[in-house]
Amino acid sequence: MAIITAIIIYVSIIISFIQNWLLLTVVLVGIFSFRFGAAALIPMVILLDSYFGNFYGVPYLSIFAVIWYAVVGFIQPKLINFKV
Repeated sequence: MAIITAIIIYVSIIISFIQNWLLLTVVLVGIFSFRFGAAALIPMVILLDSYFGNFYGVPYLSIFAVIWYAVVGFIQPKLINFKV
């Protein structure tokens, strides 16, 4: 069931970004990143950058995805080991 949920959220991220629903995209990326890891987002944003032709200039989305991967990798273990 977790795989189906991951696929649905992944496709929803792509559709919401292409439709320019940025608030929904940010929420879905946050949920996907902390639930399933941010590494799977990097190939998706490379394809989205190429779809929008951002490789003729600076591919900001790909750069942000790598930075987001590092941030999630740093924060996620601290959230898992969080004790109240």
